[in-house]
Amino acid sequence: MLSKHRIIILLLAVLLVACSSSEESSTSETAAQETASEETTAAAGAVGSSETAVEDDGCFMPVEENATIVFSGWGDETEQQVYRDSITRFNEVCPAVTVDYQPIPADFQTKLKASMAGGAAPDVFYVDDQLMTAFGPTGQLLPLDNFMAAAHVSRDDFIPALLSIFTQNSVTYALPKDWGTLGLVYLPEAFAAAGIKEPTADWTWGDLKTAAEAIAATGQYAGFCQNADWARFAPWAFGNGGAYTNDDLTTATLNTPEILEAATYVTTMYADGSLVTAADVGAGWCGEAIGKGLAGMTYEGGWMINYMRNEFPDVAWRAQELPTGPTGKAGIIFTNGLGVNASTAYPQAAAAFAIYVTGRENQGDIVKTGFAYSTHPDQLDDVIDVNDAAIAKAGTFPLTRVAYWGPNTGKVNDAVSQALERVYLNDQTVEEAFDQANEEVQGFLDEAQ
Repeated sequence: MLSKHRIIILLLAVLLVACSSSEESSTSETAAQETASEETTAAAGAVGSSETAVEDDGCFMPVEENATIVFSGWGDETEQQVYRDSITRFNEVCPAVTVDYQPIPADFQTKLKASMAGGAAPDVFYVDDQLMTAFGPTGQLLPLDNFMAAAHVSRDDFIPALLSIFTQNSVTYALPKDWGTLGLVYLPEAFAAAGIKEPTADWTWGDLKTAAEAIAATGQYAGFCQNADWARFAPWAFGNGGAYTNDDLTTATLNTPEILEAATYVTTMYADGSLVTAADVGAGWCGEAIGKGLAGMTYEGGWMINYMRNEFPDVAWRAQELPTGPTGKAGIIFTNGLGVNASTAYPQAAAAFAIYVTGRENQGDIVKTGFAYSTHPDQLDDVIDVNDAAIAKAGTFPLTRVAYWGPNTGKVNDAVSQALERVYLNDQTVEEAFDQANEEVQGFLDEAQ
């Protein structure tokens, strides 16, 4: 049960928020944020006054009359349906607001930045660490704290660690819409073909490697699928006691013995053939390799529930929690938020939508779909699918970290992935690749100071 680990994840969250709060922005950024906050205070203060057109239609907070807002995010058809359903539920609560859903499945960040520059950005949109870095300091995201107060919503309602990405100078610029993590996803038929037992919760790295070798030896499946990817490498790195940066996000730590040992373990598996990339077996990603019966194991997340249900309904698959590393169990937490365009013509309606979608009621309904986990700590026990529950356990591991390394998180992640790629291609040794990555990441961290 997740409940017995709840204290652990909340303690971890407090630490991460403390780390995030030490990331002070420049004077110019602070000025922009204070200006935006002042504008929001004025707007929130006007809610319900005779000078502001609002409609009391039973919505949980005042909204503008005849408001139509545009909402955009990325995602495949499964994810889009999750948010169409969320819009339907929102309209039952706030019927006066029309939500025009305009998903952008590909190149979301690039297209959103262009539309923001052109003054045609959506009213509400997904925010990741890159967009937070681009829009937060420049006043292009609407501060939400006053609107949250009007809706009787508190930051304390959310898992604290998830807010760290979306907070600058104690101002909330987006609300976490969901979170996910990784688990060990596998095909029982591959284990049967190899004549070995299926994974258990007490598996170690050695157990995974041995099983991958046995499955690969059948000639019917690749053993373990993992691309040169910072996210899938994270459980290895953290499970060996490593980290991508120090806790205050000022020093790169990619050339430490812990990281080098983890990278050597993974890349050695690739060299001996027990680990393959998705491209090696003709798949677009490792989840697809599982669906097509091309690989016996991989690290993937809760998105596999709907993906397999929709794309490979006849394939029997299972999930188990991630194996234990030399230092302990570790995972990675991903989160994205909903932000509001500071230039929206309908700030109350846009804020109401963002608050509702990320709120406890709607989050509970999203959990039931298997798409993602609730951002509210009191709903961590609501995961009902047995495979999803196994995957979710990584969010509670003591060595798990939120995927955030400061304003240049995306660049840090790319540096890790590229280091792994160089080793996969035999262009560099592990030491050479991660020395280079460490130097690159230190530059990115210095930029953020």
